[in-house]
Amino acid sequence: MGYINRFLLFLYTLAIALAALGVIVLCLPVFPIPVILNETAFVLSRWETMAGAALVFILSVHLLACSFSGGSKHEEKKEQEPEAVVVHGAGGEVRVAVSAVSSLAEKSAAKVHGVENANAKVESRRAAGSQSQAPASSVVIGLNLELGAGQNVAQVSDAVRAAVSEQMNEVLGLSDYSIDISIAEIAGREAAKKSRVS
Repeated sequence: MGYINRFLLFLYTLAIALAALGVIVLCLPVFPIPVILNETAFVLSRWETMAGAALVFILSVHLLACSFSGGSKHEEKKEQEPEAVVVHGAGGEVRVAVSAVSSLAEKSAAKVHGVENANAKVESRRAAGSQSQAPASSVVIGLNLELGAGQNVAQVSDAVRAAVSEQMNEVLGLSDYSIDISIAEIAGREAAKKSRVS
C-alpha cells in the first residue's frame, strides 16, 4: 500500500472512530431526544451531508479495491528482479547474479576444443531450509552448443561438462547444480574447409 493510500486509510479510520464516538454520545442520556431528532433532520436536509456520504462511499470502495489488489510496487519490483545464485562464504551469504553465472558457463564451454559457440541459460532456485554450511541455491545450467565439423558429440559434451563443473566448483563454490547440454548445430565439412582457407 502506497503512502497516499495509507494517508487515506488514516483519515478514513479517524472519521469512522469519530462517528462511532458520536453514536456512543447520542446513545447516552446527555441530550434530549427532541433536540437530537431536530438536529438530525437538519443535517439530513443539507447537501453537504450527501456530498460527505458520497465521498466516504468512494473512499470505501477505493480502499476495498486496494485490499484485493496485489502487493505494493516495491514487492512487485522485487518479484521482477532477476534471481541470483546464493552461495555461502566465510562471512555469510554472497549473491551472484545469474548473468554472471551464465557468462562463466559460456566462457568455460567455449574454451573446449570443438565448440564453435555456446549459449547458457541459468535458473536458480532458493533451497528451503538450507544450512549455513551448504550453498543456498539449486542451480540448473542449460547449455546450447554449436560444434565444429568432425567432432564427437559425446566426447565434446563430456569435456564441456567437466570444464563447466570445474569452474562452478572452483570459482563459485557450488555443489548443488546440474548441467543440461543440447547440441544446436554441427558445422559441415565444407564450412570447416572454408574457415581453413580464409
